Amino acid sequence: MDRTKFKKYTKEATIDFELLVEQHAGLSFEKQLRFGELIGNEAWQLDMAAGTITFGAFVFPIQIIGSFSFQDNSWMCAWANTESGLPENLLQQSYKLRAIGEEEDIDALNSGHFNVEEEFVHQMGMFACGFFETKSYYCANYGQGILVVTIDSDQIPAIDKSKVEVLGTTFSQLISTVELDHRNTFFNYLMDREFLINVTNNAIEGLKEDRLIKATFDDWNRLTALNSNLS
Repeated sequence: MDRTKFKKYTKEATIDFELLVEQHAGLSFEKQLRFGELIGNEAWQLDMAAGTITFGAFVFPIQIIGSFSFQDNSWMCAWANTESGLPENLLQQSYKLRAIGEEEDIDALNSGHFNVEEEFVHQMGMFACGFFETKSYYCANYGQGILVVTIDSDQIPAIDKSKVEVLGTTFSQLISTVELDHRNTFFNYLMDREFLINVTNNAIEGLKEDRLIKATFDDWNRLTALNSNLS
């Protein structure tokens, strides 16, 4: 194997929301999967006054990003939801996203209320989790809609980036759950997992120590094969 082909990449600046989601989707989705293993099947309870979400014995602080309504398939940013009396201290990340949206002219962040598909809750959750480097995000279904929050707590184990064996299965689950550009998402996932990367016309390879992972893609950037034999 020619190690000289591999190099370290950094994320490109972009104002395209879909690209921003793809830059953070891989690691954020992995965080949410690990978070799901931690809380198990425990039901969630929200305490707005305390600014926490509870799952059984676990109590975590939250930031509210926004909410999706089943009634009209619309998304409302938390900063725009002035009628619900949301506590200001739970809106700090939402305000930061609005500021970025206004500065960079990103409609998904600076438009307070707009129609979307339901999967948008995961797109926004993954972006916010990655952008703010929180331990997880959570989509809380409350019957009439879905509340999206980020969660950051020392009770939640950080992703162990030395354990690369889950990368292939995590990525396969991700692209079957959320519509994303497979190639760009995988490329950014490798960056977040601190791989050296080699990019060719139809493939992306990641190298970490002596462990190699390779994904191949078709002309539409869809995944066609993923070799996750990291022995």
